Amino acid sequence: MPARVTDEDVQKIISLNILTTTDPFITTANLLVDQHLTSSGLSTALLAEIEKYLAAHLVALHPDERQVVEQKFGDASDKYAGKFGKQLDSTQFGQTVKTLDSTGKLASIGGTVAEIDVVSFNG
Repeated sequence: MPARVTDEDVQKIISLNILTTTDPFITTANLLVDQHLTSSGLSTALLAEIEKYLAAHLVALHPDERQVVEQKFGDASDKYAGKFGKQLDSTQFGQTVKTLDSTGKLASIGGTVAEIDVVSFNG
């Protein structure tokens, strides 16, 4: 299915620093929305919004496009905007995708990661 959004649509919600287009990210977002949400019963308008925010999320993950709020040059360090988690929680755009996608399908991509803590007893 053709993309539901344009480069102009995505650039209305995210500013580009180095990149000149969001088209590759729109393509990926479109594929994910088509694969996971087209038969979900969500409206075409809502699918377009999800695709737009998902494309912006993917742009924001690009190393040259991360939102720097503070830079230091002595002992070089960058501080990035927000407090974020993993996957869609890693950007404000991904968090918006989770809000818009009432099916929860996009948030579940990648599955659940199990963590195991090893505790040893010396006794």
